[in-house]
Amino acid sequence: MKEVVSVAIGNKSFTLETDAYTLLKDYLEAFRTRSSAGIQSDETMSDIEERIAEILSSKTSSVKNVVNIYMIEEIIARLGMPDGTAYTRGGGAQQNGQAYANQAYANPPYQESVPRKFYRDVDSRSIGGVCSGLGYYLNIDPTILKVIFVVLFLIGGGGLLIYIILWIVAPPALTPVQKCEMRGWPLTAENIEKFTRKQ
Repeated sequence: MKEVVSVAIGNKSFTLETDAYTLLKDYLEAFRTRSSAGIQSDETMSDIEERIAEILSSKTSSVKNVVNIYMIEEIIARLGMPDGTAYTRGGGAQQNGQAYANQAYANPPYQESVPRKFYRDVDSRSIGGVCSGLGYYLNIDPTILKVIFVVLFLIGGGGLLIYIILWIVAPPALTPVQKCEMRGWPLTAENIEKFTRKQ
């Protein structure tokens, strides 16, 4: 029989075993310490917690609703640390009856495949960021798309209409998570941190 703790992660409620809670708490504290986000540190931590909650929601169900240490270890391995290194946990904590010190939670050998989402790229926009966002989505140079829109506009005005419709339909990529999704990058701590520092 194990003790459990109820916690809120990313505005969602989860039940964690105490060893899983301790590991997650230590990871988040180490992440905050090694983060170079400065003023945006709270926003970065909020994004990381939301990502952890998203992963935990996909792993838990009404049948298996308690989060164990193995789930937390997998999440830590997937997310890593802001500087791209593995999280190393020190101390003499116990895991399955054996002491472990300086245990490294390295990035897994597999690469998480992330489908790209269509957003407007507000960071490198000329007008509305449609061509840049569409370029990321289709994996095409945005300059080619700009030329296509100009040619369509000169031929019959359709380019402007299509551009305006896409501008209205596509949301802007404002958060670090949205910017990663736009590029098709895995939602790791290192990738999220890249965009937090730019803000």
